[in-house]
Amino acid sequence: MSSPKSFKLSQLATLLGAELEGDPDKEIIGINSLTGSTENEVSFLAREAYVPQLASSKAGAIICNSKTSKLFDGNKLICSNPYLIYANCTKLFKEKTSIQEGISNLAFIDSSSSISDSASVSNFVSISADAVIEDDVILMPGVFVGKGSKIGKGSIVHANVSLYDSVEIGQDCIIHSGTVIGSDGLGFAKDNNEWIKIEHLGKVQIGNNVEIGSNSTIDRGSIGDTVIGGNVKIDNQVHIAHNVTIGSGTAIAGNSAIAGSTKIGKNCTLAGCSAVVDNIEIVDEVHITAMTLITKSIKESGFYSSGTPFMKNSDWKKNAVAFKKLREITKK
Repeated sequence: MSSPKSFKLSQLATLLGAELEGDPDKEIIGINSLTGSTENEVSFLAREAYVPQLASSKAGAIICNSKTSKLFDGNKLICSNPYLIYANCTKLFKEKTSIQEGISNLAFIDSSSSISDSASVSNFVSISADAVIEDDVILMPGVFVGKGSKIGKGSIVHANVSLYDSVEIGQDCIIHSGTVIGSDGLGFAKDNNEWIKIEHLGKVQIGNNVEIGSNSTIDRGSIGDTVIGGNVKIDNQVHIAHNVTIGSGTAIAGNSAIAGSTKIGKNCTLAGCSAVVDNIEIVDEVHITAMTLITKSIKESGFYSSGTPFMKNSDWKKNAVAFKKLREITKK
């Protein structure tokens, strides 16, 4: 994808900490895929599965490791971790969010709130009583900030995000559009055939450098708080229920759901459409594959899966019978 920015390859090598093999004066104006790159764009090769695409790539330079560098005759930025260097390269070409510093005349600001002079508050933002907006925060149009909520220095909250009362967002966070943080969770007690609501009295606490994808939901604690640790990455359309705790460095992919009062450790990964039931604990460094259902606590680090890969329906039915017979055998 092109960008108004441009760098010489020698500059990119220095900024990225990579070894340059090729023309130091080659101008690079953007970053793109192997198949989509032009002669003025840089691409990357992080998986051997994409090696066949090298032959037809028109990229002006390739980010690669020392092994795969031998397979490409053009300019190369050689490093030990091409995917990490690619990630850092995207930051160089990313244009900074353009927004006017200060408070829009079309925003509603409660007089008891505290807003830094360096914060940017866009049109139709609503900031409630006793809210705190720290330095360099950017609030895009339509953001709602509830009573007593706090947004830490350098955080960006995109359009139409709703932060209920008593939500604490750390520094350098990114909250994408449509996300709701601090709403009540699913808490009801049964009185004969009538559901009686349990009021949610807790808060949501989110650490530094957290990114939350669009249209995700994080419920407030019922008693006690919902806590998201630092450097957690949450994809689009993820649901995190009341009183959940997520350890630092954990990443959760789209359409996953974590039920109430579950504790997930540090540096875990949950692939797409994972589901975790309530009131269980998952230790650090657990990696859950796509569409896995976790129904009990995980006490040992490692990779976990459930379900089966897709197959013809007739084969799946046969396997289902075989699984049932196997369970009966193991019970004896």
